[in-house]
Amino acid sequence: MRRVPASRLGRLLGDWRAGDGSLARRLAGAVEKAVRDGRLPLGVQLPAERLLAGELGLARGTVAASYEILRAEQLIVTRTGSGSTVTLPPRLLDRLSPWASDRGEAGRNGAPLDLTIAEPAAPFDELLQAVRAAADTLSATLLHAPADGGGPLSPATAVADAYRAQGLATDDSHLLLTSGADAALSLLGAAYLRPGARVVLDSPTYPGALALFRAAGARPVSQPLTPTGWDVPALDRTLAAARPSLTYLITDFHNPTGLLMGEEERAELRRRLRHHDTLVVFDETMRDLDLREDAAPPPRVPVRAGDRNVVYVGSLSKSLWPGLRVGWIRAHPDVVRRLAALPLAAALAPSPVDRIVAARLLEHRDAILVRRRAQLALQRDHLAARLAALPWCRFQVPQGGLSLWLELLDADSRRLTDLAAARGLVLTPGFRFSPDGALDRYLRIPFTLPPEALDSAVDRLAAAHAGLGRTH
Repeated sequence: MRRVPASRLGRLLGDWRAGDGSLARRLAGAVEKAVRDGRLPLGVQLPAERLLAGELGLARGTVAASYEILRAEQLIVTRTGSGSTVTLPPRLLDRLSPWASDRGEAGRNGAPLDLTIAEPAAPFDELLQAVRAAADTLSATLLHAPADGGGPLSPATAVADAYRAQGLATDDSHLLLTSGADAALSLLGAAYLRPGARVVLDSPTYPGALALFRAAGARPVSQPLTPTGWDVPALDRTLAAARPSLTYLITDFHNPTGLLMGEEERAELRRRLRHHDTLVVFDETMRDLDLREDAAPPPRVPVRAGDRNVVYVGSLSKSLWPGLRVGWIRAHPDVVRRLAALPLAAALAPSPVDRIVAARLLEHRDAILVRRRAQLALQRDHLAARLAALPWCRFQVPQGGLSLWLELLDADSRRLTDLAAARGLVLTPGFRFSPDGALDRYLRIPFTLPPEALDSAVDRLAAAHAGLGRTH
């Protein structure tokens, strides 16, 4: 059981005394807000009433009344001898359901605009060239290429070359191709997770991974990100307390925040990970989408030779095209052999045609990425400029990735997304990205659409926000 000390809770709540209502009601409201925006993780034990009263300079009865309000609203559960634990009411947990995957048009002439999925468009010219080249060599490749997809026309060759160029010794024995990053995570879940096993994840995190781990019967444990990134000592404490079978991190242009872990944090993370027996999965699907002016491959968390507890997962879906179902797992050869021996591995492998087309498309990778990064940076800056004019939200300009993580200062993302949907704008509320179902004050807004569509999205979002004052 993780506990939050009274002194720490006092700092988390900030200046909670301002506002209307009794002190007990204001304190309860501050705790609720801290839960909803992710500052106070679910599952932590709150301080005893006496200790919190002393820290905040309140009568014990005031804290007791505040806790009673939180119990009535099902935001804490109190058990004799175990204290009060932060939770969410069932009506909020029920909202953890898949969001619509249909796509609208580009928002023109009032057409529906869907921003629930952040993905790039196909690089049409290069893709067409790759498909034609693959068709010309299909018969020879299928006759002579190894069954595992290796050889000069294998995407594994290009992936291994990229790892070696970035200082990580890699050959075919370190790689297993999959039909995308989600397939890679499914395979890892099948190998390393059992019902009830714990998985530590960032909060927020990639919802697809969250769904896959839940489907494997795992119990998510959240580690909240700070506004500037990762609290490595806090992650260390969470790992010590939870003892997870698997830890899932996105350190390169994090989805959905766009954050990038710094070099010192990476070195500290690797040092602390050595003390924990957990498989650490680094999701690198956003790694190529570096939108900084001096774009360069981010340094990886240092890995010792022979390390069997570190796995990298990658994919072509975000950097090149989601329709090309090719991903991979880069790990110690013993881990790769274990995964490849699973019956599920064959079902989750990319098709021969996808492999051939991917290999041909990778020949154009550098040109595609140069153009794509410039386009995404332009659209990111355009969206940021429009949103900066709205006084009821705030954000940090992401360093990379495909989306912007918007904090709402006076609204619940569930209500706002409902009103936006009525105006033809479909958005993903923040709780979809939370292992706990919290983060109600956030929205993910992709900047994968052209500026005119982003203008339409912001206009509709502002109209939806204006409508909040007319609803109850």
